[in-house]
Amino acid sequence: MMKKLTLYLTATCCLFSMPSCDVDSPMLKGVVEDYHFPIPDPSDAYPVDSDKVHLFNIISHADIDNDIPQASLFALYLGEVSQIAHDTVILYLHGNASSMNQFWEPVRHLANLGGTHNYGVMTYDYRGFGQSEGPSTGTESMRQDLYAAMQFLYDNGLSNDRLMVIGSSLGSLPSGQEAGDATGPLTINKLLLESPQSSANFLMQNASGLSLSSSMLTDFNFDLAASMALYDGELLWFHGTEDDVAPTNSALEVYKAHKGSYKEAYLIPGIGHGFRWGWGKALWGEAIWSFMKH
Repeated sequence: MMKKLTLYLTATCCLFSMPSCDVDSPMLKGVVEDYHFPIPDPSDAYPVDSDKVHLFNIISHADIDNDIPQASLFALYLGEVSQIAHDTVILYLHGNASSMNQFWEPVRHLANLGGTHNYGVMTYDYRGFGQSEGPSTGTESMRQDLYAAMQFLYDNGLSNDRLMVIGSSLGSLPSGQEAGDATGPLTINKLLLESPQSSANFLMQNASGLSLSSSMLTDFNFDLAASMALYDGELLWFHGTEDDVAPTNSALEVYKAHKGSYKEAYLIPGIGHGFRWGWGKALWGEAIWSFMKH
């Protein structure tokens, strides 16, 4: 999620010039850009009907205690919004790229698991990504953004038993935390963590080589292993053995910490951080669909 040299230099600057500083900007790749969700040819492996593509705003509320202002986010829903009260819905928290544009294909794939438009799928841009107001300032702002997406689904009739949450890479931070905390509008009972980091401390120390607490450098403080120890729902865990962004040994601690009702792990040899593309799109989709039917 960050380049080692950038973080090392930032950390060195902090050590010699001030008691603390913030490296959130190098951690996040969100940029302002227009949205582009092209409707594929009907013969495409993951077809989408144009009338089932909905781009809209949701409100991420202020958190006064953590100095987080209200923000307007952009969200994408594939399916019939009027059927959210009846459908099973996948909430996809995307990885660290400029915007939702880069995740159009996996979102379409999820909508077509088990059949054309078989599931409703929602994704959204965090603060500072795409057209969402920003910036993201830490795990607290990402939590508020997740609450906004959950609130939209709850207001449209979604119940806990028809929700599945996928946190991919960066998206594993808010989704994993919320699974353990269970303080949002909906409760997560079915969770996929794809290529997750384990903790902010490990992320910072691995990238910089410095034995420092992450709190000295960033507001993105998290411990997903601790969150999974609190989470009693079902867990699906994806990781590649050659992931140099989220090292396997650390990420395995997240899986091992889960003591909930059911869990599955896919640790795939030779695969890096781009898990879906490295493993194979068909295998990726089949594993998720099997877990959804469990």
